[in-house]
Amino acid sequence: WSESKPLIDWFNKQKQRKMNAQEAKIQRQVQELTASDPDLKEESRFDNHHEAVNDAVAANENAETVDNVHPRVFVPLRMGGGGRTHVVSEGSARLIEEEVTLEDLQRMTEKFYEKAFQDVTLDKFIRSHNDPHGDRFAKWIHQKLSGSTIWDEDRRSRDLTPVRLAGGIRHVVHDRSSAHVAAWHSPKRPQREVGRHFELDESRVWMRLHFWAMRETGLLETAPNFADYYVRFIGHFVRVYESAAPAFARDSLRWSADPANIERYLANGRQMTDVLNLSLSQAEAQIPESEANDFEWPYNQTPRDEDSGLNLRR
Repeated sequence: WSESKPLIDWFNKQKQRKMNAQEAKIQRQVQELTASDPDLKEESRFDNHHEAVNDAVAANENAETVDNVHPRVFVPLRMGGGGRTHVVSEGSARLIEEEVTLEDLQRMTEKFYEKAFQDVTLDKFIRSHNDPHGDRFAKWIHQKLSGSTIWDEDRRSRDLTPVRLAGGIRHVVHDRSSAHVAAWHSPKRPQREVGRHFELDESRVWMRLHFWAMRETGLLETAPNFADYYVRFIGHFVRVYESAAPAFARDSLRWSADPANIERYLANGRQMTDVLNLSLSQAEAQIPESEANDFEWPYNQTPRDEDSGLNLRR
């Protein structure tokens, strides 16, 4: 034993050194992702005032149409940061004041995660079903549209205990950037996929399920102006997953309007075989050419006739 102990100690030190290097690599990925996206960079400013985050990271509804209540009003996305960062506007704040509540948003996000947990493609990215994913997502949406601080306040009370990722790597999840990186390194992903970023097919599955959840909660009918804005809102933010994904947002909304699509999805074991593993050109062939080559949407500042085909209530 006395002769083998130095060798065992050496192996343990090598193992720990490798683990530390992997954890440092993941932290660099968080920093690089934040630096690459203006919205993520803006959100990260909160961390400068949240000592606990810095310390932890350093230490390691169905309803009838109600146009009479909510007459159709087009609310454009307001952009700052050189046109790359979503900014609260009077119109977006009014949507929260007049059309949707935090409870409405949470019903939508909880329903989305119910679907995502069962989806073969998305569930691999979700390390644990026990985290309050829906609650956090709803608060993030509320803050982005209204200018409230409800998401920041939630982060102040968040459990900052490091979680275990693939390979036993420890990682503190405290914002969107760190959550994205945690998903890339989810222990539920096959080893060959660990660390790979989201791709177009996965982004399309994500949007389809999310807009399906919005449709099922009745928000397309009870909050039509919010729904119209929200599709463009997601069209902007999905870019952080995959730069080609925004063009597919409108198609992803239309997908759940056809019950046959949902029946086919369920029959295929909750796999969207029609979009998985396609090349960009193959995927673009599935959507209208006008959408594939639309470089103005979702940032158009006025309503457009060609967008009326969305038919949100369909």
